[in-house]
Amino acid sequence: MERQNDQYDLKVKKIAVAVIIIFHLVGLIGFIVPSAQPYFIKLIPFHLLLMFAIIVFAYNADVKRLLLFVSGVFLCGFLVEVLGVHTGKIFGSYYYGDTLGYKVFAVPLLMGVNWVILIFSVGQMMKSFKIRNSILASLCGAVSLVVFDYFLEPVAIKFDYWQWDWHQIPIQNYVAWFVVSIILLKFYYALGLKQQKYIGTAMFLSQLFFFVVLYMTTRTNIFA
Repeated sequence: MERQNDQYDLKVKKIAVAVIIIFHLVGLIGFIVPSAQPYFIKLIPFHLLLMFAIIVFAYNADVKRLLLFVSGVFLCGFLVEVLGVHTGKIFGSYYYGDTLGYKVFAVPLLMGVNWVILIFSVGQMMKSFKIRNSILASLCGAVSLVVFDYFLEPVAIKFDYWQWDWHQIPIQNYVAWFVVSIILLKFYYALGLKQQKYIGTAMFLSQLFFFVVLYMTTRTNIFA
């Protein structure tokens, strides 16, 4: 019976990974093709919610720990963004556009969801690399997220996720990403969430590939 459950769980994870990869590839095509861009931009909130749902429903361990992780990272990530927008002291001076949907205190609620997705996927990926020291894993994960943000920023600006005052991305932003990521990753490891085969790594690498390709098209103006 236990073997059957393991086989079912593996099947669920393979389906989840397939959905993650396919949706990112389809989304990438939609963003690259100029005539399709307006339609795919409207789908961004639904895409993020789908990725969030995959994390929650494919998780096969202690659900209470997962819910604690989700609620903790959502609240911390969202509040950091609220403070960042209203003070300009954390990431720099910026404001959110309309792409990410409904806002509370001038910050889209989906930013909390986005932090959950990123921290979970990077945390899982570091576990797949067998990095057992939580401090080292948090540092490596934070560096990975800063690299991710480097490719994300120009794309986010182009598609009105957010905008920077004076149209410049400050170094302060990357420093803040690093610090916030370390704190949230330490929280992730403190909870001892079970590794979910393939899902976290597939989620992070799919997102990274998505934004790297769009970053290249943005920089080279291959597509209008």
